[in-house]
Amino acid sequence: MRCVSVTLLLCLATMLLDQVTCQMSGVPFCPCLQTTDRVYRKEDMEGYINQEAGICPIDAVLFKAINGRFICGNQQKLWVKRAVKFLDKKKSAVKTTVRPLNSAPTSTSNNTSQTTG
Repeated sequence: MRCVSVTLLLCLATMLLDQVTCQMSGVPFCPCLQTTDRVYRKEDMEGYINQEAGICPIDAVLFKAINGRFICGNQQKLWVKRAVKFLDKKKSAVKTTVRPLNSAPTSTSNNTSQTTG
């Protein structure tokens, strides 16, 4: 009887551990639980991702600043909209810049031979 109880307890513990592990891996990435009231310069931002309230508790934009800090901004605020637009424009400018693979500088040399006669 004691062996059955221990086996049943181990099976229950294993199922509970599996359940907790599955829930932890299935949790969406929601870094922003609140947004800042401070206004930041758009030039100080390096990139961003959108966080949606359907999956997460609030709508927000998670910015990565040049100094490495992460900032949660309210999507409705003007500074957030301007920063997103600025970063989108900056990203599209990088994509449209085309450089040849062999971008070695070309130089022309004037090879004038002087003959003395």
